[in-house]
Amino acid sequence: MRKVLIKEATLDDSKDLWRWRNDEATRAMSISTHSVAWDSHSSWFEKSLLNPNRFLYVGWLEADQTKVGMCRYDVDVDKKVAEVSINLNPALRGLGLSSALLSDSMKAFFAERSVDLVATIKKENLASIKCFVKSGFELDSEDEVYQYYVFRLER
Repeated sequence: MRKVLIKEATLDDSKDLWRWRNDEATRAMSISTHSVAWDSHSSWFEKSLLNPNRFLYVGWLEADQTKVGMCRYDVDVDKKVAEVSINLNPALRGLGLSSALLSDSMKAFFAERSVDLVATIKKENLASIKCFVKSGFELDSEDEVYQYYVFRLER
């Protein structure tokens, strides 16, 4: 298996994350399915890097420095939980890298914060469900469209 390294996102990552976010398959599996204009993304991204309760990580392949994808953690301080979102580089889908990206970004996040994690995944997004379950998330509940997963620190 190829080694995925994790780093905190920087302004240099903004264009890649914007392109990945606007990928047709990504949009179809996202909660918000609309495309995002560059100006909106750029403003959001810059604010995100300054937000003390948002953690953005980018993974890349150690061998050739190809960016694998990103993981975002939005901390709800009051609830002591972080919502997790993952987006894989569309060119690298199907290579088994998403679980390594998620698991390794979780280690980086837990070095910063100690809160439970939650994820909202469309029921039809079987690849994401498999990725989160492989990384230790458990199904907590579901509705007609989504499944809600949790990763509890205290097991």
